[in-house]
Amino acid sequence: MAGRDDGTAPTGDEVLNPPTRSVRFRNELLQVQPLRLEQLGPFITACRTTIGRIAMIAGLPEGAGAVDVGAIVLDLLEQDGNEIAAALAVAVDREPQWVAGGSLEEVVQLLEAVAGLNKDFFARRLRMMVGAIREAVAPPTPPTSSST
Repeated sequence: MAGRDDGTAPTGDEVLNPPTRSVRFRNELLQVQPLRLEQLGPFITACRTTIGRIAMIAGLPEGAGAVDVGAIVLDLLEQDGNEIAAALAVAVDREPQWVAGGSLEEVVQLLEAVAGLNKDFFARRLRMMVGAIREAVAPPTPPTSSST
């Protein structure tokens, strides 16, 4: 379930009819949808090292120069291009080679669509689920006794 671009949670209608984005890719109009459960494992497997590099970019200090960020992004594209293609291929039910044949502009637009449609899940819902699981399995805190 994807959140909306304004960062709010999906409405009931959006849960039943998830939003889609149209992306022109290799002379086809793709209807990109939020990831399905069956896609999540292969998607994460495909982009595991890419996730680490993205976390590194996100962890740069706010004052990091454009050159620093640009160098990391270029490293990401150079070293993880196949993984990016494989992850996007999972998201749109295509072969990685087909996705890899897209232009850089097409790949960026497809990546933005996939990330945007799944942002709510990865940025908010997953964090809430992990917190709820931690709380559920945490040992009970013993009551504190006060000495008088």
